[in-house]
Amino acid sequence: MIGPGERVPAARVWRSAADAEGVTLAELAADGPFLLLFYLYDWTGT
Repeated sequence: MIGPGERVPAARVWRSAADAEGVTLAELAADGPFLLLFYLYDWTGT
């Protein structure tokens, strides 16, 4: 659990299924503009 004032750990993202290691958002931003998509599913209806 992260408490108030603590930093969030660097999350890793994967650009494709072939990307075994992933990259951080900071590394993506250093390469230039990027589009980040989220898929959210509403489990309350199941």
